[in-house]
Amino acid sequence: MNFRRLGRILLEHLLPYYVLVSTPERKRYWGELPLRRSVKLLAVVFITFAGIAFFVDLLTLGAYPLWGVLVLALTLGVLNVTAIFVQGRNPWLLAAPLSLTWMAFFSFYHLPRHGAPSLTRERVLLDGIGLFVAMMSGYRLFLNFAATEGVAHVQLKTELAFAHAIQTTLAPPVRYRNSALEAYGCARPSDAVGGDLVDLIEADGSIFAYVADVSGHGIPAGVLMGMVKTAIRQGLLLHQPLPSLLESINRVLPRVKEPHMYVTMAGLRFSDTAKVEYAAAGHLPLLHYRQAQKDVVRWTIEQFPLGLFPDLVFATQCVPCGPGDIFAIVTDGLTETVDQGEEDFGLERLEQLLVENASRSLPEIFDFVLAAVDRYGAQQDDRTLLLVRILA
Repeated sequence: MNFRRLGRILLEHLLPYYVLVSTPERKRYWGELPLRRSVKLLAVVFITFAGIAFFVDLLTLGAYPLWGVLVLALTLGVLNVTAIFVQGRNPWLLAAPLSLTWMAFFSFYHLPRHGAPSLTRERVLLDGIGLFVAMMSGYRLFLNFAATEGVAHVQLKTELAFAHAIQTTLAPPVRYRNSALEAYGCARPSDAVGGDLVDLIEADGSIFAYVADVSGHGIPAGVLMGMVKTAIRQGLLLHQPLPSLLESINRVLPRVKEPHMYVTMAGLRFSDTAKVEYAAAGHLPLLHYRQAQKDVVRWTIEQFPLGLFPDLVFATQCVPCGPGDIFAIVTDGLTETVDQGEEDFGLERLEQLLVENASRSLPEIFDFVLAAVDRYGAQQDDRTLLLVRILA
């Protein structure tokens, strides 16, 4: 027996509110969860047989002649068809309660006058058929879920877990300290896989700490993030200056990514403690807390993100610094967090937090800032913060 065809006939011909049929439009509306469709189908099967049993009871008790029962059924059908046109995409929201109300009205006000329904052969047969159809429909839907959506769901979960494990390896939290400086940073993705990257590399007697933000999130952004990290580390091993490194990555990215994707990046290269080389490509300004003045200065370089235009020239900037200074690099997932009034968290609040908590350790500053952002609004994008403090 073709249970799929049987279910479709049941939904299309016996039910005036056949919204559960798996057309693409209704599938998009109800979502991809088979459990919802299963529950709704079984509920409609129950209501259908309850309605049929109601009319059988009317005939069994002799409350109405056959033509009267047919008129009642026809009236109920007309009301449900009207409900379909009134409700549009949600006809069951009005049609199903209307059916139950109609049957309850006649049950409570008409059937008691004629005594309780008798357990007739027709009623027992109808109940048996209803139970059989409901059980077989549920069993068939369970098999369909296990063979299709269930397998796909498990496979997707496995792939996401694998991708998350890879990202944890590619983008672990940064914890670093030597006699000259200390650094702490972490990326908190909004999904299982994110596109933000925080990294620190020691090469050629210098230290390069940076943050990269791949547009979008999810697995495509995570894959591109891993490629960017590999390219940066490879370029530093080949002793490339930062401008040349950015230019080479920018030339390669357009051929290995989707057209709409791009990468913003900001980084600091420390060769001595008196100054730092600042590189940026379409990223938010660098925040520099100056210990001597007890204020925050913004440093920015107006340059395009990586991966948009292949033939670009990039430049860097030297920033003076002293003991106790703190550099902060953030992504827009943190600053663009909005409150209930749709106001951004912004750089000003972050600057104030840096000034007020500069004496704390870097992990404490990080936790304090992220907690303040969490209280401010819900996370919609990856949140990343890198902090670097000059020690001597």
